[in-house]
Amino acid sequence: MNRNTLLLLLLTLFFVGCSEDYLNQPPLDRITDSDVWRDQALIDAYIYKIYDDMPWDYLKDFGGGAGWGAHREILSDLARSTYAWTPASNTFRPGNWGTANNTWPLDWWGYFNIWKINYALQNIEAVGQDVLTPEERDHRLGELYFMRAYCYFAMAKRYGGVPIILEPQDPNTTPEEEYFPERDTEQAVYDQVLSDAQLAFELLPHRWNGLKGRAGKWAAKALESRAALYAGSIAKYGTYEMDGLVGLPSSDADAYYQQALDASAEIISNSGHTLFNQYPDPAENYYRLFVDETEDETIFMKVWLPFEKGHSYDFYNTPYSYRVDWGSSMSPSKQLMDSYEMLSTGLLPDEEGSGYDPQAPFDNRDPRFKGTLLTDNDIFQGSRIETWYATERNGELDTNTGTGKGKDGMGIHPDATKTGAYVRKYLNDSSSPLLIQQYYSGQDCIIFRLGEIYLNAAEAAIELGLEEEARGYIEPIRTRAGLQQHLRLEPYSGLELRDRIRNERKIELAFEDQRYWDVKRWRIAEEALSVQIMGIRSLRHVDDQGQETFTYETIVAESQKMNFFPRHYYFPIGQDRVNNNPKLIENPGY
Repeated sequence: MNRNTLLLLLLTLFFVGCSEDYLNQPPLDRITDSDVWRDQALIDAYIYKIYDDMPWDYLKDFGGGAGWGAHREILSDLARSTYAWTPASNTFRPGNWGTANNTWPLDWWGYFNIWKINYALQNIEAVGQDVLTPEERDHRLGELYFMRAYCYFAMAKRYGGVPIILEPQDPNTTPEEEYFPERDTEQAVYDQVLSDAQLAFELLPHRWNGLKGRAGKWAAKALESRAALYAGSIAKYGTYEMDGLVGLPSSDADAYYQQALDASAEIISNSGHTLFNQYPDPAENYYRLFVDETEDETIFMKVWLPFEKGHSYDFYNTPYSYRVDWGSSMSPSKQLMDSYEMLSTGLLPDEEGSGYDPQAPFDNRDPRFKGTLLTDNDIFQGSRIETWYATERNGELDTNTGTGKGKDGMGIHPDATKTGAYVRKYLNDSSSPLLIQQYYSGQDCIIFRLGEIYLNAAEAAIELGLEEEARGYIEPIRTRAGLQQHLRLEPYSGLELRDRIRNERKIELAFEDQRYWDVKRWRIAEEALSVQIMGIRSLRHVDDQGQETFTYETIVAESQKMNFFPRHYYFPIGQDRVNNNPKLIENPGY
């Protein structure tokens, strides 16, 4: 069955069960439940629909969760929402969310997916060889175990301990004590995630031939790497509370870090994936990693199809003057800009002797800066980015549109950048304006890639006290990035080395839905996410000969400080869910 047919099935398939049929025959125009498990194509369509409902995609619209097109990273210190009127700006970033309005960002109580997964596992286990060969059956079971592991991981990093349900519940047959279960401990959930991921690894193929978007065995191993790293961090830095409903025993931290290190090392050594390195310019190479859609570094991705089944990342994030409507939903922070080293010295801008020039703030930086961000005078879609807020001529300041403000500049429109920068990462580029409409973007969303695995290994190693091993894992990332100094972070050791590895993760994985979760699991979010976003404002100077120069100043780029309170390390279970199942104990602080 070709891809288009399967996509059509995804959109149209539904199941009808009949308790009575006076003719004692199924309707001829309906697909019954029993039909599904007797046909490989229908089984795959059922599985594809589960893929479609998974919570891993960060390119599609965030919508009302953070405010009309604002994406997940605006809940972190990497960027603010450009749209000041949205819940992202006036509710979520200030920290005013919880059970009172039963609304909070990134909520995902995934039991609708877990039921479908458990139901499919039960039915596929019983499928005969006339429908699936043993190998085909194992591959599909592996997919389902992988997705169940990811579902429980997604909930564990939000809520801590949640009920672990491994069988499809049926209101007619499931005992009430099982139908309304208590929360399991956070450690039990992480252990279930790791168990399912390991089982999936054993069952899945190395890769699916010609089928992008289906999880292979290395996706399961990547999930094990990430989940074990999270568990180790929470055990080491978190607080064990409520008899383990939140938190993990600190005594188990090293075992989880070792599991993360072992899983990462196996992927690096045996998966066949390599770091993307196809372009001589390291900034362009880094940018192209996210738009060329190759599978050398990408371990697992969510597949999107432009025009047919697309998302709206370009529509909501293209710089102001290039937009169709909306646009530039994320304004990257100066805090992020200051996380990129100076290329010539290997030092951060605020370190003594770094060589940072505040009047040339975007020059001589880690090439990933230009691969990730767009700033003054960068070329995008055939013309230069213009972020200056005014033009000075002969001592007079012109702030008029068209003559004074840059076409993408601060103040030209409420939808223009608030920080002096735009996101470049994942945006489509060309030699002329693309004017990509809503839902017409087709960039695949990378869920797991080898770059993250190197960073997971480096972090696990440093947490285990294996400094030289950590340096060995960080060096390939920094070398590929085009850095010239301290490729093994030689000047640093101990906590300084740990913090530089964390900074490496911040910039390498920026705008990949990692930062918010990382600072939470490190338990530094009260500091990292209680900030007021800063920006860089540029002023253009034009002399009598028409020559341009620019000056820059640091500004406060949002009126209200972002706040992260201790209760936010875990999301609330929510009053509606507690009302539905009184056995669910609410998380601390709510």
